[in-house]
Amino acid sequence: MSTWFAGSVAAPLRAADLALTSGEVGWLVSGVQLGFVLGTLLIAVLNIADVVPGRRLFAVSALGAAMANAALLVAPTLPWLVASRLATGLCLAGVYPPAMKMAATWFRHSRGLAIGTVVGALTIGKALPYLLQGNGAVAIELVVLVPSLAALAAAVLIGTTWHDGPHAFPARPFHWGLIGEVVRDGPLRRVTGGYLGHMWELYAFWAWVPGFLTAAAARVARWRPRTGRRPS
Repeated sequence: MSTWFAGSVAAPLRAADLALTSGEVGWLVSGVQLGFVLGTLLIAVLNIADVVPGRRLFAVSALGAAMANAALLVAPTLPWLVASRLATGLCLAGVYPPAMKMAATWFRHSRGLAIGTVVGALTIGKALPYLLQGNGAVAIELVVLVPSLAALAAAVLIGTTWHDGPHAFPARPFHWGLIGEVVRDGPLRRVTGGYLGHMWELYAFWAWVPGFLTAAAARVARWRPRTGRRPS
């Protein structure tokens, strides 16, 4: 999942190369989210998660995310950059949700802990590009390629060693009536709405706040030697 925000970190550097506006840079950030939503819908409608073994879906998707993310370095124009981010999000839809399902097959009574551990791990993974770029002196190639190599390693590791636990879930084919069930079920509707709102808040915040904090820290560092006072 470290490929998710690699584009957000690399966007200012590619923007300088291609003379992109701030609005065009925003498409690089939003492209991953849009691709993830489209990929999740595609997997649900085609019932891919129940038809394709989890480790195979994960491995192929992680490999695709690694390649799509690396394309950030060679994309010659804005449309190609956006396409690479869309493809990254599309592939990550085959990594994150299946990973939670795969982990849950090993637990019957502590599934919440298992899923929470997966979510915590992906949170750390998504922060990797910011960690790499934190000192401001890291080349764009490192910011992009390290997450791609991590995704490639995950593809190989899961594809060759993983097997589901003893508590696998029965396959349930998708049908459009399930949407009606969600809409009619009040508690489930509120949970779904909260999750969608959380996604908006989370990924908009994560994409924006590191740049804000970096700029604020730089301003404080420039101000203090001159006046010793806090900037207004």
